[in-house]
Amino acid sequence: MMPIEEIARKKLHHGKDGRFLNPWCPNCRKSYIDLLRWMVFSRNVYKEEKRKETKFNITTPDISRLNKMSRDYALWLGHSTVFMRIGSKTIITDPIFWDINFFLKRKTHLPIDPKDLPKIDYVLISHGHYDHLDTKSIKFLKEHFNPSFISGPGYKDYFTSIGISKQIILDWWEGYDIENIRITSLPVQHWSKRGLFDTDKMLWCSFLIEHNNKKYYWIADSGYYEGYKEIGNKFGPIDVLFAPVGSYEPRWFMKTYHVNPEEAIQVAKDVRAKNFIPTHWGTFDLTDEPLWLPIKHLKEIYRDESNPRITIIEHGGHFILE
Repeated sequence: MMPIEEIARKKLHHGKDGRFLNPWCPNCRKSYIDLLRWMVFSRNVYKEEKRKETKFNITTPDISRLNKMSRDYALWLGHSTVFMRIGSKTIITDPIFWDINFFLKRKTHLPIDPKDLPKIDYVLISHGHYDHLDTKSIKFLKEHFNPSFISGPGYKDYFTSIGISKQIILDWWEGYDIENIRITSLPVQHWSKRGLFDTDKMLWCSFLIEHNNKKYYWIADSGYYEGYKEIGNKFGPIDVLFAPVGSYEPRWFMKTYHVNPEEAIQVAKDVRAKNFIPTHWGTFDLTDEPLWLPIKHLKEIYRDESNPRITIIEHGGHFILE
């Protein structure tokens, strides 16, 4: 495989039809027939388990106490939403504060009233799927905090349509400097869609945040691919990795775009993460596995407590960035 940095710099992920692609995986894209096969004809082996009610502990974060500390911190607010205070700036990722829609409701409530969040300076958007790019939440942030929105290319019309002008576009391997913080967009293996005719017109990204010789790497959705080893060789070791562990069944359909717990651990090892915070679990019921299974399975298969160190935090829990 051509190095992903070379792929990114040559813009080989920009298709000729105006759509983005994973150049190392030309046959990745699933068809509507595949979707129909999963949604209608596939047998869910976890059907009985999913009928059991699942509740997770929710911690109400003490923002004022955290802000009195001199140390940077991160709050996990469920799914892929992470609030970080880094230096003098605040960042939030893929903000989803309410239900996605009538059919996809939060199974675990947001740990904090969005109005109680501190001022937010920057919002990172990974891709255009509705469980990662929520218009109601985006409008709320614009109205209350007026932050800058950082995304890959392809989002300009969306943001402009809802009155957002503070846009920062980062293609893969491009960086943006904020005082003594650098944010770099990096490749993941995924896809994007919001409407009938916009498949893959919004690029999917992960983001590396560097500050005072510390590196924090956030991945929203991604299938496993060899590029993570290159990212680790280029940028590792990573001090804290935020990466998904849920929404991975059935494997025949989800494997291309969603890592399972085994693959998530491999990603953490590939990028040489010192600390791994699992995300994208226990919030929305999107795929076949029960909400409790990703963390249960992660605990069962995790053996090496130092490579990387895995910290499972509750919804609303915090982690000191170090």
